[in-house]
Amino acid sequence: MKEESLQDIFETQCWLYNVIDDPYQVFAEAFFNAGLDSYRRFIKKILHYAEANEMYTEEPPCDVLLLMKIIRSLIKAADSLKEIKKGPILVSEGDAFNKKYYRSHYVSSNEWEEFPRFLSVKEFCNPYKVFRKFFKYQPCNEWLHDLEQTVDCALSNNNGELGLEMIAIYTHLIKLIEAAHLINVREVTHIGGILKNRCSDN
Repeated sequence: MKEESLQDIFETQCWLYNVIDDPYQVFAEAFFNAGLDSYRRFIKKILHYAEANEMYTEEPPCDVLLLMKIIRSLIKAADSLKEIKKGPILVSEGDAFNKKYYRSHYVSSNEWEEFPRFLSVKEFCNPYKVFRKFFKYQPCNEWLHDLEQTVDCALSNNNGELGLEMIAIYTHLIKLIEAAHLINVREVTHIGGILKNRCSDN
């Protein structure tokens, strides 16, 4: 049992009931569970309620904790990829509105909801840049600590006491989620061999 937990470096067992040791497959599973816009809305609400004088009650606490665990795994997966300079698929600035570079293959996907709102054009072309900036702001263990503290505050009455730079935290987290989404769309073949909608047509 102990040996299995040591291999769970991205902590996926607690939400997926399966250990994944490939960071790209962590992205695939995370966006299979929820879409990009769901993560954006969740992060915005949680950060708001962590600073507000009221408790987050829009979703059951178990659902909140589930999403927190998935985002935790996304952060750890991104941390393992932060030294990569660029991905195998080259995207030019002129392709910023080409949906094959940002639209997932899921039937439920929405072109507008999956368009990155926070990334610069250069980050859209090379989302790995986002990971380097994210962990330059603060290391992985501090991000995980802040995420846990934020969710704890949002689900309790101890609000507004974190002392975090919420706008910076919000922006960095959203950009990380958007970058992971782009890499997932462009580069990842999902577990089970389901090919993503990625650059297959010109």
